[in-house]
Amino acid sequence: MLENLFSQIPHNASILDVGCLGFRQYQTSRRLNFAGHKHFGIDYTKPSEPIPKKFIFKYADLNKKPIPFKDDSFHLVIASHVMEHLRDPVQFFGDCLRVCKPGGLLYVEVPSERSLFLPGMPFKHDKFFSLSFFDDPTHLSRPWSPQSLHRLTRYFQCEPVHADYIYSLKHRLLFPALLAYAWITRNAQKLEIWSWGAVGWASYLVARKPLGTKGKSSFKYYIPER
Repeated sequence: MLENLFSQIPHNASILDVGCLGFRQYQTSRRLNFAGHKHFGIDYTKPSEPIPKKFIFKYADLNKKPIPFKDDSFHLVIASHVMEHLRDPVQFFGDCLRVCKPGGLLYVEVPSERSLFLPGMPFKHDKFFSLSFFDDPTHLSRPWSPQSLHRLTRYFQCEPVHADYIYSLKHRLLFPALLAYAWITRNAQKLEIWSWGAVGWASYLVARKPLGTKGKSSFKYYIPER
């Protein structure tokens, strides 16, 4: 789903990657031949690898400070597996919308409530692969269902374009055999990938900031008429 968004924004679009270490979104954009995209990124750790040419990187501890960019700056904001590491993910979500341009898109990916279904990773602990939400001690907040992401978008008076689990039908159908293979070979990486794909370990959301909204969207809790 995320790759499809690169084709839905202007060819000279500005993209912010929150949690950009590894520069995966930059590499994806280049692989898809969107050379005109302008890339910006923030993280709480300075990258050990070389920063790509023309990539604007800023250091920020988002538990202490807001996103260090001006209002209405980006056509696309990406926050993949960031919210679960923050003490106030709701405020962070609103800050992501603040730096989106009116009509811009926000992509969020987080552990779903299904990440609580699995036990902890049983082997190869030094590789830091995860089965359970609780395998990562830096997870500070809660897992998120697609419904919770949809509601959060509505509370900020924005448009939820799509929210769902990230899963693989192939992994789901073949999971008993894949699980046995990963366990026998003690391959923690494959056990993580196949388990995540089978259960829908992560949720994602695509949201749009309304064209008429500038700056920070106001938060309004409500219960709709039923």
